[in-house]
Amino acid sequence: MHLSARTTRRVGYAALPLAVLLSGVVVATTSYAAFSDTTENAGNAWSSGKVAIGDDDKGDALFDIPGLVPGDTGDGCITVTADTNVPSAVKLYTKETQDDRRLGSYLGLKIEHGTVSGDCDTFVPDGQPDFDGTLAELAAKASFADGLGGWTTTGGSSEDVTYRISYELAPTAPNDVQDAAASTTFVWEAQNV
Repeated sequence: MHLSARTTRRVGYAALPLAVLLSGVVVATTSYAAFSDTTENAGNAWSSGKVAIGDDDKGDALFDIPGLVPGDTGDGCITVTADTNVPSAVKLYTKETQDDRRLGSYLGLKIEHGTVSGDCDTFVPDGQPDFDGTLAELAAKASFADGLGGWTTTGGSSEDVTYRISYELAPTAPNDVQDAAASTTFVWEAQNV
């Protein structure tokens, strides 16, 4: 029997879908005939760390001292608490500093950190001062990047550090700083390391 070219093409076109269908059946049957096994690693989870900081000022300013005259001194203590579960660096800087007629250039500040067992009179410094200069110089420390190094927390528990800030209006303060005012906000910031 002799088939025409046209008939051969028709048979070829019809055979192609049939061949694809048959190969799918063979692959599917072969896939289910193989041995198999799986393993799983369940319970994967992620949570972020916590960096929190506070102090014991109860919303009150550490200093509100009117009527300073040259040579006047004083100090105040504040306890800063870092409540972190990751290691964090704590630094001190200032913001919103006001300095009327350069009073801040004559207002000396000494900042120390350490421990206290009662009031500020029982303060025990932990090494060298963090800062010993003027309010005008401290005002240049206005961000975490250039802040004063205080301590690094270990993370996992709450840690307290007490700061003593002492001030003195320089005995050499000139007459042109009479009736002037200076102010600042002390900021302690913790960042994970």
